[in-house]
Amino acid sequence: MCGDRIIWRFFRSGWQDVSSGVAALCLGAWLNSVLVQPACAQVDREAEQRCLQCHGRAHIAELSPAERLTMVGTWLGQGEPPAPAEPVQLTGDEPETRPGLLVSRDDLLGSPHADVNCVDCHVDAARLPHSARLNMSSCAAECHTRQWDEYHAGEHFRALQQGSEVAPTCVSCHGGHDMLHVSERRAPQHRLNRLFLCGDCHEKLVNGQGNQTPVQSYLASTHARGVTDAGLLFAATCSDCHGAHGVFAAEDERSPMHRTRIPDSCGMCHEGVNEVYATSIHGQLLAQGDLRGPVCTDCHSAHGISDATTSAFLLDVINECGRCHEYEGPDRGKSASFYETYRASYHGQVTELGSLRAARCSDCHGFHDVLPASDPGSRVHPDNIIATCAQSGCHPSANANFVKFDPHADYRDGERYPILHAVWIYFIIVMSAALGFFGLHSILWFARASWERLRGRGPKKHPPGPTSIRRFTTMNRINHVLVMITFFGLTATGIPLIFSEQKWAGILANLFGGVVAAGVWHRIFATMLIINFIIHFVHLGISFARRTGSAWEWLFGPNSMMPKWRDVTDAAAMIRWFVRGGKTPRFDRWAYWEKFDYWAEIFGSIIIGGSGLLLWFPEIASLFLPGWIFNVAMVVHGYEALLAIGFIFTIHFFNAHLRPGKFPVDRVIFTGALSEEELKEERPDEYERLVATGRLEALRVPTSPAERGPALVIVSIILVGIGLALISLIILGGLRLLGA
Repeated sequence: MCGDRIIWRFFRSGWQDVSSGVAALCLGAWLNSVLVQPACAQVDREAEQRCLQCHGRAHIAELSPAERLTMVGTWLGQGEPPAPAEPVQLTGDEPETRPGLLVSRDDLLGSPHADVNCVDCHVDAARLPHSARLNMSSCAAECHTRQWDEYHAGEHFRALQQGSEVAPTCVSCHGGHDMLHVSERRAPQHRLNRLFLCGDCHEKLVNGQGNQTPVQSYLASTHARGVTDAGLLFAATCSDCHGAHGVFAAEDERSPMHRTRIPDSCGMCHEGVNEVYATSIHGQLLAQGDLRGPVCTDCHSAHGISDATTSAFLLDVINECGRCHEYEGPDRGKSASFYETYRASYHGQVTELGSLRAARCSDCHGFHDVLPASDPGSRVHPDNIIATCAQSGCHPSANANFVKFDPHADYRDGERYPILHAVWIYFIIVMSAALGFFGLHSILWFARASWERLRGRGPKKHPPGPTSIRRFTTMNRINHVLVMITFFGLTATGIPLIFSEQKWAGILANLFGGVVAAGVWHRIFATMLIINFIIHFVHLGISFARRTGSAWEWLFGPNSMMPKWRDVTDAAAMIRWFVRGGKTPRFDRWAYWEKFDYWAEIFGSIIIGGSGLLLWFPEIASLFLPGWIFNVAMVVHGYEALLAIGFIFTIHFFNAHLRPGKFPVDRVIFTGALSEEELKEERPDEYERLVATGRLEALRVPTSPAERGPALVIVSIILVGIGLALISLIILGGLRLLGA
């Protein structure tokens, strides 16, 4: 170009220092505009060519503040220079260099503004030399008036007016002279780049989920993964939800993210879902102006939207529904909310522990189509409830009896559930009586036995001799081992459900492979319990058939476990000994506490096993029984189990292993025999009867090596320790529930 050659001559003539270079640059620009352009006959040269004579030179990006001031302060026109509005002086805060002053011709030609003159934007630079400080260029002068009006009303402009250093302007988002069309892949505001554009500022704002910023939450969302992982152009980005130029706070009714507008904003993409939502009770509430009606972000969150098919989302559905439905109990005349009663149900317990198989709120009530139970379109309407329960993966054989089960029944609500409440009260009374009486019994026994030992009159440990007296048969010991295995197994796999909301419950369930695997193990142990129960009664039948005496003697004789009046008198004598001391009461083959243990185990197995079978096979049971029986079975199964666990791991452990004279283990149930001295001391009536009838020698057996080895002691200590740990967790869990 002609002007280029003139400028180059000035530089080659020797003006190599910076000041001279600045003067040459300015003089060349003036000469080019005043003299050269007419000489070159380029009367149609684009107006911005004058600007590029300075701003198109790489040298301008390296000028110091003083050099830059000299450059704009040199008047090269004819006549006197115009008086500046304000004298321009350096303040010392100016940047050392301003690379942004350099404008590339290629950037201009490649931008959407290729046909726009410099002075169309930089109006106050139309006359050279322009002022040292130009006004900020306005994109709204003639072109982008609508976008400017939106921006001017939004939060970004308000932040700019308040002096925010990060408040975005047109240039900060779209770029300056090098801007690209929004459809170009390299453009910062291209759909696949917008999250990074917005994220540069908003990554500093912590108002997302937990301690996450909105950007962090969004980057973990299914929307962001559609952009970053798959490059989906239709995946939602920042401007789709918040707007591009008119960005408003969510509390502003003009914002697409205002609560009343969220469904329609999300509906721009999820149109079908929004149509369904609008007909739901949630959508109807919002349409009526009731802001309690949940909207998309209440359930799916605002930025961290996850895939609704993921385990994390499915497990969190309960909490999302519970945020609203946790506080509605008293308003509806109920003692507990739907959320609380669900959490207390089997469905809620296993879901809390991580199961995806149990029914969640949305499985029964729907997702976006939630309707009141009284609405004929509701999934839980009486006309639809059977089909809902029978849906795939749930209860395909559900019938009219089955759906009489109430998943939100509250056994504490005597007015609405009188039968269920009565069953609960019964167990509270029985548990209090049994554990209270025998708990006091154990405390008094420990106190008296310890006092007697201090005085040298307590029970003594008898070292094993060469022979022992057989007390239990092989079948008795097999039965007891199976009882131990099943009881420990059922306890460890069952109590996580009762205390599902406590952290230790999940840890315990995970020891068995998770809640689903723990459920399988629970049923395996239950099957073992039933088999052992059958074996025991078959053995009793065989024993009865082979008896040598009368049926009456077999049933009510001294070797029988049947309760007798003597058990009452023995208990009274034992309590007198607890209080007064003196001689220890005399006992026959079975003491009253042993009979109580036996019959408690028998009836407990029947009650727990029977209720467990109802809950294991509810569809079969519903062919004969109404569904509310399952509500009763849940209370019975849980509280009878707690009674059994509490009794065995405290009272029975004390009676058998922890009381003075037996600690740390009573080996007789494992070896089947005890020393003659121990029999004579603990069961004097039985010993004398065996001697009198000549049957003692028939029961004499060689002493088992296990009597002398440490193996039984070690195993017993481990098992007792596990039992005490489990009962401690139950007690702590119960106290926390009471505190809640």
